[in-house]
Amino acid sequence: MERATLDSSSEAVEVEWSAGGVDRFPYIWLRDNCQCAECFQADLNKRLVLTSELDLDVAPVRAGVQDRGSSLYVTWPDGHRSQYDWQWLRDRCFSPRARADREQRWRRKKQLWGAELFTNLPTADFPALLTDDRALYDFLFLLDTIGLVLVQNVPRQVGKFQELANRVAFPKMTFLGAEQMLKVKPIHGNFLLSTAPLGLHTDLAYYNYLPGVQMMHCIKQTESEGGASELVDAFNAAYQLKQENPDAFKLLTTVKVNFHRIGKALPKHHMKERHHIISVSDKGEVQKVVCGKHSRDSVLDVPVDQVKPFYRAMRAFDTILSHPKNCIRYKMKEGDMLAFDNLRIVHDRTAFSMAGGERHLQVGYVDWDETYSRMRVLQAELGIQEE
Repeated sequence: MERATLDSSSEAVEVEWSAGGVDRFPYIWLRDNCQCAECFQADLNKRLVLTSELDLDVAPVRAGVQDRGSSLYVTWPDGHRSQYDWQWLRDRCFSPRARADREQRWRRKKQLWGAELFTNLPTADFPALLTDDRALYDFLFLLDTIGLVLVQNVPRQVGKFQELANRVAFPKMTFLGAEQMLKVKPIHGNFLLSTAPLGLHTDLAYYNYLPGVQMMHCIKQTESEGGASELVDAFNAAYQLKQENPDAFKLLTTVKVNFHRIGKALPKHHMKERHHIISVSDKGEVQKVVCGKHSRDSVLDVPVDQVKPFYRAMRAFDTILSHPKNCIRYKMKEGDMLAFDNLRIVHDRTAFSMAGGERHLQVGYVDWDETYSRMRVLQAELGIQEE
């Protein structure tokens, strides 16, 4: 910093940078963000001054630069003195360009895909994920950007999902516990002829706070035909719907759908929530897709003349989701684990014959908040530049 001056007309400290340019920092913002030990607890990154204690009209009596331009000092009317590092200020300046850059960093960079991803499916090695922080970060980055990773070389034992979940953060608890067992097997020699496909769906659509990352570990795979996982980038499909059928897209982004699950067997439960099938940000970007025939309630809160148009919209979206150009079909091998973004990737399992013997998956979830936290910590510790 070259110099700092008080500008009473804008109620801001004007900072002139050595590299050129001027930025203004409002008085009230500087007072609220004083970094001294009396006002801020650095180890917890925690502000100590209550908002109710701030004088909204506070104005410094003086301001200047010191330490060869590396810090700004501000003295307040009560004698309190604040000091701010130049880089700290630069990272928080209010210029249109700086705000646009920060907005861009907040927007998650998603790589949309269709069936072509199958030829270059992102993979990760399970033993490496447990021991190598860089491998773990790369795995989480792929989950964030592409939304789907095939984890290989997983021991065929129960509990391996929890090992990986605990490397990231911890498993999300549901009414079924930390993970659930999906085991289908012949009973007393009586074989079901087939098990029906599930239909493309979002797991736990009846939750208010839906699981973020889902992991499915294949311990035993049926030897019969079928039993393949189908996975679709629903964000890609939603943008296709927006282009091909804007009216359908509008209905699915404005009408909330009821989802529920009632269980009378232990553990008894009655889960219920409402979601848009397609949720978008204030900038129109797709942020979440929630669907599933088995959890969608019969209650539909639309005017009677909008019922058929809404069904047309759901059908139009379903047609795009299930189109071969958008769908990956992969039959998991024993020792595979599919990890994917539950708010983006809808999935299905094709029908299969029980004549092929037992099929056993272990399934669990990790929340995105904890996953993003782990990514940021790893990024800082490994010195990875933001992409």
